[in-house]
Amino acid sequence: MKKIYAVFLSTLLFTSCLNDFLDVDPVSDIATSTFWQTDNDVRAALNSVYADFQTNYNKNSAGNYMTWFEMRSDNFVGTTVSSSMPTYAANTNKLNSSHVSADWNVWYKSISTVNYALHYIPDVQGLTAIKKDNYLAEAYFLRAFCYFNLARIWGNVPLVEKPTLSLADVEKPTQSPQSQVLDLVGKDLEEAVKLVDEGQDDVFRFNPGALYALYTDYAMWMRDYDKAILYSGKLMDLKRYSLLKGTEFAQVCADGTTSENIWTMKWSYQNNKQNWIIYMMCRTSAPQMIPSEGVKNLWNTEEYRMDLRRYQTIDTTIVYASNHISSPNGDASIWKWQPGERVIEANEKYVPFYRYADILLLRAEALNKQQRQEEALELLNMIRERAGLSLKTMADFTNTSDRTLAMEDAILQERQLELLGEGRRWFDLIRTGRAMKVMNDYFENYIEAQTGDVCPRFTDEWQLYWPVYYNNILENANLVQNGNY
Repeated sequence: MKKIYAVFLSTLLFTSCLNDFLDVDPVSDIATSTFWQTDNDVRAALNSVYADFQTNYNKNSAGNYMTWFEMRSDNFVGTTVSSSMPTYAANTNKLNSSHVSADWNVWYKSISTVNYALHYIPDVQGLTAIKKDNYLAEAYFLRAFCYFNLARIWGNVPLVEKPTLSLADVEKPTQSPQSQVLDLVGKDLEEAVKLVDEGQDDVFRFNPGALYALYTDYAMWMRDYDKAILYSGKLMDLKRYSLLKGTEFAQVCADGTTSENIWTMKWSYQNNKQNWIIYMMCRTSAPQMIPSEGVKNLWNTEEYRMDLRRYQTIDTTIVYASNHISSPNGDASIWKWQPGERVIEANEKYVPFYRYADILLLRAEALNKQQRQEEALELLNMIRERAGLSLKTMADFTNTSDRTLAMEDAILQERQLELLGEGRRWFDLIRTGRAMKVMNDYFENYIEAQTGDVCPRFTDEWQLYWPVYYNNILENANLVQNGNY
């Protein structure tokens, strides 16, 4: 927990190039008493948070992104049948506190920087009122993003809202209830909404679309469907976003700056080296994860066989053998970031944090929950039309015992294919109450049937969250372990 209360701020060289902050390393530790004097200081500090995200998502050879988001769901299967591998452990409910992805410290490094920003920005000289407010909005947004992920990954986590300004401020915090952490996320988002400059449009940094997308995502997690409709509507009202045509679908990952990208993480192989996120999903040599047979079979159904996204996401010629988990065909890895070629490391890559299709489908879910099914159906069909699929009609849902549930199932199924590899499925399952049933079926009828490896069943809520890293507990005796990890 040392990084939670560090007194120094790692900063980046400031350059005039819009996106260079993604391509440089921290160069100095500057005492806060001599920092936070100029516009450049503020920009450099906030830029360092985006660099933290690169480190955080890419950290460890398994990639935190994969183990936190994708591998806990039924989207992918871990192909190294060993609980010592974080990808397989995450995929089979065998996490333990020694897995390096259980370490939350980089999130708190980002939070520390933002807490300093919120403390010092109001007194920085030479900033226009609009720019100062937007910097504050950005800081609130970044803290909300960090705590939203911490709460969804670990549940109860330390809540640190103030910077460490003196030795008297140094403390070893306890965990706060998830509800209290999520309450701060909501308050931070409200502050950001009050302060944001809607003229900002940098897809690689904070922008109003990113704010409204995060608020929509948060509102859906909180089951606040009115706010999800409100903020997805604000995003649409910006008139900046549109769906790509079906044959251009993969450009949202291969390009990252399309009309569909709202907020994107940029990665340069030349400057940032190995990208474990894409490498783990797309490599053909000894892959540690491939799309699950359930996903592949869904795309082979009559409804989805001609889906334009299918050919841009997976190699449709691959046939899964009965032992494909323990002896995978490397070509079964997805090629969404470079269709037909898979991954080439010697160029730039992009990982969408939020994109338009994601928010449209969340909005459709919220409208459906509010019994506005005709409007929800229109949004669902926007996604299906661009994929080259037949359009749904209300008749597809009216002959069911629960029309709302049937439409929600259809929307979630669309999200599963549309957003494969983009870190959405696991949280979709949790927030809709489907995680335990879906994953227990996945264990019994797939993992165990293929490998004979018995997976612990989901029976208690604590299992939906990660264990606290044992090193974090050693550093801070005030922490307690999640559940029975």
